[in-house]
Amino acid sequence: MPTARGCRLVLALFALWLPAAGCAVHAGEPGARAVDAGAPPPAPGRLHALLLNGGGRKEINYRSHLHHIRRAWELLRAGGVPAGNIAVFSADGADPAPDLATRETDDARGFWVLPQWTQNALRAPITYVDSTIAGVTLLRATKDALRGWFAEAKARLGPGDTLLLYVTDHGEKNEKDLKDNTISLWNDKLSVTELREMLAVLDPGVRVVMLMSQCFSGSFAQVVHPDADATPVGNVCGYFSTTADRRAYGCYPENRGKDGIGHAHHFLEAVAGLDRFPAAERSVLVTDRTPDIPNTTLDVFLAARLTKAAQAAGRRGPDASPERAMAALADELLAEAWRDRGAWEPDIRLLDRIGASFGTFSPRSLGELEEQARVLPEFSSRLATYAERWNQAFDALKIEILREFVRDHPVWKPRLEAAALKALDADGRRKTLYELLAELVPFASADPARHARLKLLKRKAADAAAASYRAEVRLGAVLRLRTHLTSMAGRVYMTTRATPEERASYERLAACEDLALGGPIDVAAPAALATGESFPPLAEERRLVEELMPAYMGIYFRPLDEAQRRKWNIGEGAVAVMTVNPDSPAKAAGLQVGDVILGPPGALFTEPTQVREWTMRSEIGVDYALATLRDGVARTVTLRPGPYPLELPKLPGPPKVGSVAPTMDLDVIRGEDQLATDRSDLLYFWATWCVICKHALPEIMAYAKARHLDLIAITDEDPELVRRFLADQKEPFPEIVAIDAHRATFQGYGVSGTPSFVIVDPDGVVRLYQTGYTVDGGLHVDGWTFNGRKRAAAPSPAPTPIRKP
Repeated sequence: MPTARGCRLVLALFALWLPAAGCAVHAGEPGARAVDAGAPPPAPGRLHALLLNGGGRKEINYRSHLHHIRRAWELLRAGGVPAGNIAVFSADGADPAPDLATRETDDARGFWVLPQWTQNALRAPITYVDSTIAGVTLLRATKDALRGWFAEAKARLGPGDTLLLYVTDHGEKNEKDLKDNTISLWNDKLSVTELREMLAVLDPGVRVVMLMSQCFSGSFAQVVHPDADATPVGNVCGYFSTTADRRAYGCYPENRGKDGIGHAHHFLEAVAGLDRFPAAERSVLVTDRTPDIPNTTLDVFLAARLTKAAQAAGRRGPDASPERAMAALADELLAEAWRDRGAWEPDIRLLDRIGASFGTFSPRSLGELEEQARVLPEFSSRLATYAERWNQAFDALKIEILREFVRDHPVWKPRLEAAALKALDADGRRKTLYELLAELVPFASADPARHARLKLLKRKAADAAAASYRAEVRLGAVLRLRTHLTSMAGRVYMTTRATPEERASYERLAACEDLALGGPIDVAAPAALATGESFPPLAEERRLVEELMPAYMGIYFRPLDEAQRRKWNIGEGAVAVMTVNPDSPAKAAGLQVGDVILGPPGALFTEPTQVREWTMRSEIGVDYALATLRDGVARTVTLRPGPYPLELPKLPGPPKVGSVAPTMDLDVIRGEDQLATDRSDLLYFWATWCVICKHALPEIMAYAKARHLDLIAITDEDPELVRRFLADQKEPFPEIVAIDAHRATFQGYGVSGTPSFVIVDPDGVVRLYQTGYTVDGGLHVDGWTFNGRKRAAAPSPAPTPIRKP
């Protein structure tokens, strides 16, 4: 048989070079991988398969998982594997109860015009059905059922048999030990350790090949052996969608509910066209446009050998980390490989294809990848922040359009009430959706200027979200390149430095991974995977970031209520400044808390949140005039918007119990003569619109009376509105009422929601801080009893938000 270097090479899919049939490649030769490309597949009767989709529970058991199981079944049967050799464990098995979540696609024209809350209320509901595969008896995906199957397989499988263990499922990370992550089963989970124990009952002569696509699946490479220093037996190996510390494609919101994407799909389709697993793996590295990082037990084994060799040689990385030391050794070994580039042509072509597919370069060392691995996460995070901000502005405009629509079409007001929407069945929702869109879409496009704004915001939000996800995928591609380069270095190590035992382990693992199903080749299957366009170059993506960067003012604001607008005779677009961020364009423009922003002179804002959209769309670094009011007096300020920061300045947090209380800047409008300096204060942060605040009143008033506290009700609302509220109030209410006109006290005390309660003793020390209230939980004070319920210190429930920035 000719050697690998003397063997003619055949150009295979995507210019990935594979040895021609009958050509052996040996570990002792440069660039070689211990694979006999001509090794026959297992005889159909000697190949067995366990297909697993645990599902977790019906709410997260997705249709794509069942599709992957069905496709794997079809490929095995096409390869001649008897049905009796294939066991399918899926969710609750043959139980006819619903165990699979499905949802119809929302294809109604103009659906995007609806605000998010309306989309959620009217979109096709999730329905639950029973998992079925025609002609297949599904088994319950539980640990007991799996243990029972392995106990039976112990007697049925023997030396020379191959077991394919295929998993398409959810996975969870073990934060305490990444070598022992878990696969979701039906209302249970299966760890690496537990799977290793199950496999241990099989005869050592049984080859086990794992193919796993769940999150954090790379941990299951440790099934081979938990000790990285140990020599693998070589009868267990596997292919994994991602590393032990990273999510898989299905956990990204861009992919939820979609079929035909991700490692499971691409690997199976590549197997259909190439048959052999190593070739399918190389294809997936190029064609899978998700953040997955496909890797194998051989990749993990070689990386572990390099790490051990670097440590044994006393190497230290620039930061003294084992990873950097291993990378330095790997780059030295790669430099040796490049002395004979012809021997590594298949690998060079693979690196080139990955780089071209994902809009990056083709590296020749790990060091070349460091900068991208460092920059891309921040790049993605920045784009995700931009997408979120554009989405907020987009949804705010849609809310305003729907509000005006309902005002002009009052017949829709009762139909869009939350209770009415919740009462609709599936047919009623669909009918309501189509009738609403038939009227709303023309209404939304009737104003050309506003419709243009709507389409622009939609495009900005979509472009930023897509670019953010592409950055995640690019990072996955960089990590794929790093994995392959590391394995190349490991192969050089095997040729030049490894012990005989290490080489033998390498060859056994490579032989284990070289599985072929032996079915008919579908030549169209792999080609169909390469139809997507390559990613734009990273330089173009950087220019897109500049286009998508929203401008920034640096305030938190709230719309004015009707009484305030009438008081100053201003429109609905006017907003009050709640917070001015330090070192922000707003601060430089001289804006202060309490100022009212009206809009550009001659083009005042007409919508309550238009100031956000106007700011984001403004040109960075250009001066703009803004009409404002300060204490009712008209002023014009000059604002120069800046670039949007990746992280907004953090607002002050609540003071800790036992700390000195912040100062208060309040206007007392009632009960000032009742304040006493020798009593503790119970500060009650509230709002006239806050229903929970009203529920809390009886208890806090009783507590203040029992403990002789000054109860001070503090709000940030308009004084006239508060006075009218107090005049109409029939129920008991605190006698001391104060206005925080500039929100200095709200901010100083870090109030994130109403109601909030703070007790400050006469020495100015905080003795209690609580946000939120429930009738059952009450005030979190040890020893306090109200209405027969004994209270105790406990975590606060979620507050009612004051305002969204």
